[in-house]
Amino acid sequence: MKNYQFREKQFQISDPIESYFECITTCDIRDGRCISRCVEILKQNDN
Repeated sequence: MKNYQFREKQFQISDPIESYFECITTCDIRDGRCISRCVEILKQNDN
């Protein structure tokens, strides 16, 4: 899933935690950059 596809889905998912889990399920467990991006998205939603 491309980042822009996730962002489109993010607007459909109102719960930040659910958005986070949706994001990390698209990441390869060995891709730390992808997981870090998901954490940053979660932090932005927390504000």
